[in-house]
Amino acid sequence: MLATRYLLFPLAVRRRLAGILIMTSMALVAADLLGLPVSRLWAGAGYWCAAVLLWSGLARRNRIQALLLLLLGAGCLALSQGPGTEVDVERLLVGNSGLLSMLVAVSFLGLVSRPGGEADAALPRGRRAVASTLGAVHLFGSVINLSSVFIIGDRLSRNGTVSREQAIVLIRGFTAAAFWSPFFAAMAVALSVAPDARLSMLWLVGMPLALMAMGLTCWQLSRQQGRQQGRQQGGKKVAALSEFRGYPLQAEGLMLPGLLAAAVLLSHQLWPVLSILSVITLLSPLLTLLVLTAGRRSPLAGLGQLVNGRLPQMGNELALFLAAGVLAYGLESLLSSWGGTLPLDGFGATEASLTYLATVLLSLLGIHPIICIALAGSVLAPLEPDHTLLALVFLSSWALGTPTGPLSGINLAFQGRYGVDSFQIMRWNLSYLGLMSVLVVLAIWALAALLGVD
Repeated sequence: MLATRYLLFPLAVRRRLAGILIMTSMALVAADLLGLPVSRLWAGAGYWCAAVLLWSGLARRNRIQALLLLLLGAGCLALSQGPGTEVDVERLLVGNSGLLSMLVAVSFLGLVSRPGGEADAALPRGRRAVASTLGAVHLFGSVINLSSVFIIGDRLSRNGTVSREQAIVLIRGFTAAAFWSPFFAAMAVALSVAPDARLSMLWLVGMPLALMAMGLTCWQLSRQQGRQQGRQQGGKKVAALSEFRGYPLQAEGLMLPGLLAAAVLLSHQLWPVLSILSVITLLSPLLTLLVLTAGRRSPLAGLGQLVNGRLPQMGNELALFLAAGVLAYGLESLLSSWGGTLPLDGFGATEASLTYLATVLLSLLGIHPIICIALAGSVLAPLEPDHTLLALVFLSSWALGTPTGPLSGINLAFQGRYGVDSFQIMRWNLSYLGLMSVLVVLAIWALAALLGVD
């Protein structure tokens, strides 16, 4: 009977109601962060209700993943139960509501940050076009996330597809933002597990890693030009770099990402009691509404655009992150019931490097980084690791696991949009993963030394 009523409920109404619930839940979390007497229980309940409303529209793969996470979390909770123990229902409902609220808040930025100012400019060609495209997708992706890839990709595509080189540049340039961007989903997930991480220290290591990732991409494409020009790889011809059609990056394109990043760091310094996650949740909607007002655009119209457009599209994120929250709580309860002991004495550079390599390996096997992070966070919690070092491990595993993971969101979305096989994308990026992993491990040891972690 319930399923029949659900199906009879019009899809458009379900999506609009889900958008309203998501917006309201984010506002409740923001109110709680400001110290208002609001319970996050209502926000968590709102997110779960929105996920249920959007469930039928999720991709089959995402539904299976979410159900597996829920079953694993429930199984861990069942095994952890004993005399005098009970399940914290509020903890289950609230789960990753803080993380989700940050992602919802960041979606506001899409109203004011669109790489469309260059629409009438001629597309550049050659080696410089590679650099400009990397910079454009990286900077805009660091603020408005995945939509930047498709805005730029659609501009570059011919007959609904892109070249091998364009695919590599778009995917690597975008995912490299996970090394440092405070507006990236990777940062939200990392800070939800390691809330005391120092953003300035992460930037000190993460930004050079992002630059090296893009530099390595340019070098690899240049090197492949001489060796493989004209050959076929996965149905895609290896073209000369002189033929590369790229995306123009103009000076004004640097302004908003830079201002946003500076505002986040400054706000965190002025109000250190607020975590980076909290600062972004509060700052992103506020800045967006101010920019809309200054530009004589209606803030209410912008909110309506979000409620009817972007927010109902968050069903996959809702289902995955809420289910991952259940898994994290289940693992935490299970480890606690077993005494929380691990065959490790601490979490230093060696353990951090091994955690990174294990997480990336799981990504290659098709496991989403958020699952790996939830698992690692629960298992490593008894060791009381340095949160900055732990966050670097998570950010690096996301930045390099997603472009090489055949079942990652970006690769599957790219396959659906441009017909480029996700397993072929994985093969194109394996050498990139190997070389960057060497640099990441060196960065982990450098950061551990700076932090004084043994």
